[in-house]
Amino acid sequence: MRMKTSLFLISLLAGVIPAHADWLRAGQDDFSTIYYDPATRRSLPDGPIELKALTDYDPQSPQAAAFKLSEKGLSEIETTVFDCAKGAYRSQGGSWYAGHMATGSVRSDYPAKTTWSKVPSFYASLFAITCARN
Repeated sequence: MRMKTSLFLISLLAGVIPAHADWLRAGQDDFSTIYYDPATRRSLPDGPIELKALTDYDPQSPQAAAFKLSEKGLSEIETTVFDCAKGAYRSQGGSWYAGHMATGSVRSDYPAKTTWSKVPSFYASLFAITCARN
């Protein structure tokens, strides 16, 4: 019985840990709200800044069907990297969650990218906040 209780508590904690981060709102549009966790911000040796971003999606948005939210999930946490000097972005990968604000089960994970790209418009406010502190 003790083993079952321990496993239950571990699985419960694993599912709610992301929601307990100190997420601050960076921006919002008609499809999603972007949050970041300032405790995860760190400067990398070559200059860029890494931090975790949570995107919470509106399933009622007209864009939801085309974006396949019903398959992906209602939120995602991504490790982002911003090169403030070059205005560039790179994903270090992330996870899709079934519920809002990274709650519920992990639906899928996605890998890191190896190349830099232009900062996507949905991360413009997060880029500005991140690089203002640089």
